[in-house]
Amino acid sequence: MMEKLIKKIQDVFENKSLKNKILFTLAILVLYRLLVFLPVPFVDISALMAKTVDVANSGLGYFVMLLWWALDSFSIIAIGLAPYINASIIMQLLGTVIPKLEELTEQGEAGQQKIAQYTRYLTLPLAFFQGIGMVYFINYMLGGNIIATSLSTVLLAAFAMTVGSLLLMWLGELITEKGIGNGTSMLIFASIVSGITQKVYSDISSATNAWGMILFMVVIVLGLVILSIYILKSIKEIPIIYSRRGKVEESSHLPIPMNPVGMVPIIFSIAFVSFPYLLAKLIAQFQPMNEKLMAMSNWIEANLNIYTQNPGILAIIFYFVLIIVFTFFYTLIVFSPDKISDNVQKRGGFIPGIRPGKETAKYINGILMHLCLWWGIGLGLVGIYSYIWNYIPFVQDIIQSVGGLPMIVTGSGVIIIVWVVQDLMSKIKTEMMMQKYDTNDLDKLSKDIML
Repeated sequence: MMEKLIKKIQDVFENKSLKNKILFTLAILVLYRLLVFLPVPFVDISALMAKTVDVANSGLGYFVMLLWWALDSFSIIAIGLAPYINASIIMQLLGTVIPKLEELTEQGEAGQQKIAQYTRYLTLPLAFFQGIGMVYFINYMLGGNIIATSLSTVLLAAFAMTVGSLLLMWLGELITEKGIGNGTSMLIFASIVSGITQKVYSDISSATNAWGMILFMVVIVLGLVILSIYILKSIKEIPIIYSRRGKVEESSHLPIPMNPVGMVPIIFSIAFVSFPYLLAKLIAQFQPMNEKLMAMSNWIEANLNIYTQNPGILAIIFYFVLIIVFTFFYTLIVFSPDKISDNVQKRGGFIPGIRPGKETAKYINGILMHLCLWWGIGLGLVGIYSYIWNYIPFVQDIIQSVGGLPMIVTGSGVIIIVWVVQDLMSKIKTEMMMQKYDTNDLDKLSKDIML
């Protein structure tokens, strides 16, 4: 077993093109992690570190975890990729209601490049305003002015975080273009893995029953990994028959994955679920005279605070429903039943017992909706599992007996890691196969020339 693994690793690094892509990706990830140590101007680092030493019960530690550890040192990348993700969500929403954008999505690669450019333009203002909000939010959470709130200082800090966010967007695009894997996913993956090493070491070193915590954590992680793999790898195959002149020539299958959009619903849901709470914190920071506005802010903070180890039922339901909604939404963007039906019909294929055209599209759409429902529920349960513990008495007894459960072991983190690793392995396998075919073609050409 170990020999086969070593042989596969050797094969990967013997492939010059693949080796260069892997090394390039690793170099970008190292640069990304180094940016964590570059603070926003005018931040009182000593005060920040003093305040963040004991945030496990304040909600900030969980907030930092959900934002993929982008705030732990208030660096210029403090707002991370959230503005870019939000811009992508907005552009995809607009693409369903604005005819011009819908036309661009149908123009292939050229149209996608224009949409990507519009997404970058939209990221700029979103990052700047989120940077302003982050200054007030971090000061409020830590109960003091870690950074001054004068107009010039706030604008400069927001500008620095905007530059940092755009830099991350650029680094992600570099990985996608010249490295291996999806750049945005790889950056998020690197943040989660870095946070795991820090958080787990800190919690285990201070635990009263370290071995019990490790065992409990391993069992939970293995369970989450197995469930995540099942969700990500399950496929529904629709039989297709291709015929010529009324005679059946061959049969095939149309594979529809149970998870057609990967970890996207989790990422989008985390970005959206944060908005009401951040807005409420910003309102509370300025203390407006409007009583209704303050009452709304207090209600949101009490009921929709997802940035705590013990969120309320409404916050959990909101997060769960968002995951399901984004599952349906993004699946319908990626998979168009009408287009699939047209492609099958153009190739002379049909589904047994289903008429070509609209009936086929309706049939495929029904299967997609069925898969989306169950996959969305499964993905949602994985995403909120760490919150559900608080409502299961005997599980709480186990957690207390082992000295606590490191909250880095979240369903969202595990499924993102599983998805990225699976995607990375798939891309490496594809690169190896392409290299093999290219080598075979060159050998064949050489033989032809010799003959």
